[in-house]
This record gives sequence, C-alpha cells and structure tokens, in this order.
Amino acid sequence: MTATAGPDARTDVPAAEALPDTMLIGDLHFTVRESPRRGTVGITVDRDGSLHLHAPPGCPPDTLAAWARTKRMWVYRKLAQKDLLLSARPAKEFVTGEGFAYLGRSHRLLLTDTDQVRMDRGRLHMPRTEVDSGNADEALIRWYRARGQQWLPGRLRPWASRMDLEPTALEVRDLGYRWGSLSGNGRLNIHWATLQLPPRLIDYVLAHELAHIRHPQHTPAFWATVERAIPDYERRKDDLLAVGASLWLGDSWQ
Repeated sequence: MTATAGPDARTDVPAAEALPDTMLIGDLHFTVRESPRRGTVGITVDRDGSLHLHAPPGCPPDTLAAWARTKRMWVYRKLAQKDLLLSARPAKEFVTGEGFAYLGRSHRLLLTDTDQVRMDRGRLHMPRTEVDSGNADEALIRWYRARGQQWLPGRLRPWASRMDLEPTALEVRDLGYRWGSLSGNGRLNIHWATLQLPPRLIDYVLAHELAHIRHPQHTPAFWATVERAIPDYERRKDDLLAVGASLWLGDSWQ
C-alpha cells in the first residue's frame, strides 16, 4: 500500500510536449509515470519515501507541475509519516529470550536442537544450527511466510465474501515497504512482516487490497469501498502506521 493524493481535476487537453521522466517541484523530486488507463492526475508516496506523479496521456507538463505544487503540503505530511515508519526499527538478536511478534503478541525465542523454526507452547523455537551458520534471519522469514500461507486464507475468506471481491490467488512474500499489493492478474500479495500485526490491522490490510480489485487507484470510490467493509478504517490506518514502525523487517533493514 502507498499513500496517494486523489485526483482533483481532469486533464483532457492534448499535450503540446512529451512528459519528462522526472520533475523537481520545489525541493521534491518526482518520477513521472504516464498511463493510458488513467483519466486524472495523481501522486503516490511509496513507503520508502519515493515520490511518483501519475498522468493520463496528453497531460501537458506545465499542468501536471502546477497541480503537483498545490499538493506539496500533503506530500510533506506523508513524508513525515514515512519518517515515523522508517525510524526506530528494532534491532533483534537471535538469542534465547529475544522477543518476536506474531499476530500482535510477543513470543520469546528459544534456541534448541530442532531442525526447523516452530512455535511450541508460546515459545518460538529456533535451530541453533541456523544461528551458527548465520541463516537465522532467512529461517525466521521462511517461517513467517509459511504461517501466513496457512493462516491468511481463512482470515481473507469472510472479507472477500463481505466485499464481493475475490482475488485469483494469495501469496506471502517480501514487498519491501508495502504491506500488500495487487498484481495485474488479480493475485493478492501480503508482506510476511504483516503476520506480526494484530489481527484487526491485518484485516485492514486485506480489505484495503481487496478494494483495489474494483478500484486500482486511491479514489473516493476506493475509500468508500473500504469504509463499507471497515467503518473505522481511518483509526486502523493510523494504528497501522504507529505499530508498523516497531516491527522487525529482517536484518537487511536494520
């Protein structure tokens, strides 16, 4: 998921010149993406802080730049939120007693002679061999992905039925700084780190991505679809921002 500034106006005037690949608006650097599927201009702020301007064919560069200038304060607010999201990322050690979250609860790590990562009586068992070989990070991520593939379909089913929106498949994978995404073929992708969130926030991620099946962009109609499924979605969205800042994303993100 990314933050998106909803379109304010249509740009049906034929372009006098081609759009550039990038634009500098004040001190904000945007990549420019032109798409024949768009009828309006828009901005997205990726979770890594990168900025993108979206435009339909025939949008004059001056019109796009002028519209982007009106959205600078919105972009600054979103970037401030990204600073919160990207800061204070917890450092984890693969030692007995370290805590790792699963479905909103912290579980203590226990180094054992088991042959794979597993949950047993509330303790997260980690093979000593994975730690000794330096592969504990990858082993735990594989565990999150496997648990997600088992747990998420049952959690997704009621939301898909309620919203009358059905993805073609569900895959748990690494999505960088996105909680979820929808592939062009209708596959729902969920970040493995999402499994650390409380279920109510996972529900928000699922409903958000399901809404993209009907509304690819973050338009008012998109948010109305989310709100019908989750009336308090704005509170959950804010909670996701706060809770997400404390989650472990793997050693490569430290």
